[in-house]
Amino acid sequence: MRLPILTAALAALTFVLPAAAQKVRVFGGNTQRACSSVLLFGEGVMAGITVTYGQPEWQAEYEQMLDRLKGKLNRLGKDLWTTFLNSCDVEIGGTKIPAGSWVVGLSCDADGNFGLAFLDATKAMQAGTMPFGPQTWKPDHVAPMELRRDASKDAVAKMTMELKAEADEPTRGTFTLSWGRHQLVGALAIHAHAGK
Repeated sequence: MRLPILTAALAALTFVLPAAAQKVRVFGGNTQRACSSVLLFGEGVMAGITVTYGQPEWQAEYEQMLDRLKGKLNRLGKDLWTTFLNSCDVEIGGTKIPAGSWVVGLSCDADGNFGLAFLDATKAMQAGTMPFGPQTWKPDHVAPMELRRDASKDAVAKMTMELKAEADEPTRGTFTLSWGRHQLVGALAIHAHAGK
């Protein structure tokens, strides 16, 4: 008598599993990502930093959304995480980001002050933290960025991020994010390791 009940239960489970599997959708595939790097090497200096990101396209309706970002942690870029790798400590907007591998979001406090939100990449991956949907993760570091509204005469169609070192002092520079006619800019300081 137990055998038919067990068989019926197994048959029901067999039908339930494919139905549950059908709820999983697949996204992704081959995409192009942009990258900006600063590499320093020479006598007494050895360092590298890079930011890699997907480039969302600017839409006119985004102009009205800037104020809706207040008090929120938001995704940054397109597709999977924007990543930041630094072989040495760096400062962005005066905030120290220790050498490491980071995933990056966009922070906007209640007063509308923007910052780059850094989360340790290994910690993020082990926790299954993703850049989609509501962002509830807590950043390890938030580097303040200055919002420059209407900095560009022409709208930047695809988001760009640029790490740039100063020619006369290569351990200093800027991190600039441009999208639409706006920019987020932060001072950059690279604490380079001694070269070998």
